[in-house]
Amino acid sequence: MKNSIYFILTLCIISTMLIVQGCKKKGDPPQLSTIEATDITNNSAKSGGNIITDGGCEIIEKGVCWNTTGSPTIESDPKTTNGKGEGSFASDLTGLKPAQTYYVRAYATNGPGTAYGEEITFTTKVADADGNLYNTIEIGTQTWLVENLKTTKYNDNTSIPLVADNTEWTTLTTAAYCWPGNDEALYKDTYGAYYNWYAVETEKLCPEGWRVPTNDDFKTLEIHLGMSQAEADASDWRGTDQGKKMKNTSGWKEGENGTNTSGFTALPAGYKAHATGASDGLGMLTYWWTSTQAGSTTSWYRRIDGNNDAVFRNSTLKKAGKTVRCVKD
Repeated sequence: MKNSIYFILTLCIISTMLIVQGCKKKGDPPQLSTIEATDITNNSAKSGGNIITDGGCEIIEKGVCWNTTGSPTIESDPKTTNGKGEGSFASDLTGLKPAQTYYVRAYATNGPGTAYGEEITFTTKVADADGNLYNTIEIGTQTWLVENLKTTKYNDNTSIPLVADNTEWTTLTTAAYCWPGNDEALYKDTYGAYYNWYAVETEKLCPEGWRVPTNDDFKTLEIHLGMSQAEADASDWRGTDQGKKMKNTSGWKEGENGTNTSGFTALPAGYKAHATGASDGLGMLTYWWTSTQAGSTTSWYRRIDGNNDAVFRNSTLKKAGKTVRCVKD
């Protein structure tokens, strides 16, 4: 009985070897495509592939591989394994790093060898302490978040005080945040939060590895977009069309949208007035704090208006409420 079982197993192994050897001689490598990345987070994404043809031989392994330099291979780079056979398949890419561009190729292996789909790229996002995710953009030598900050916690996971009462806001000399129009549901995802400068001063607002930009950081951005050094150093309205290059192509009033050629994607978030605590300018203009003090009670900011293509630079009281855009360290 044992000899019979052994004989049958031996025949199966020999048959499989003959099939594989025949496939190696007569078949072709597979043809396949790579599926665009979706569900991108700060440390994961989804991709996959589609087997167009198996080359006349059974697909014995398939998946995706990736790296940060280009032309990933299964021999030297991380990969997924998604079983055998034809058809489309989905892959989970895990263990990724934030704000990193990845190169991905689907692969499939049959008897004649391994083939790859076309290479796709995607960039992982950045997460704050609340788990909000942000896209990033490289502008010149700098890397910026594409959206305004919307965290309710510092990067050490401690809470930022929420102060919704307008009168109370005007008396603050300590850190606080609130939502535009005191309406989180309506404005959080689009405009982010307002912070006073005392929250900026903690140096814990932005995610780890990021910071609130200095006055000079904004100057570097503006000069990259075409301002002269003298214009960047000036106060009030400066430059020509740098604000237009920073404004999003939608979201502003009719006739006031920008070109967003910078990728900065500015939207009219308005501000919280230091004198009244009321939200103002929603849909018309936007402000961002810098981390640079102008005096004991004032700090520098930037402003863009819908009806002006330049960029405004000045200082105001630290108790004002403005949005924050983070830059990479």
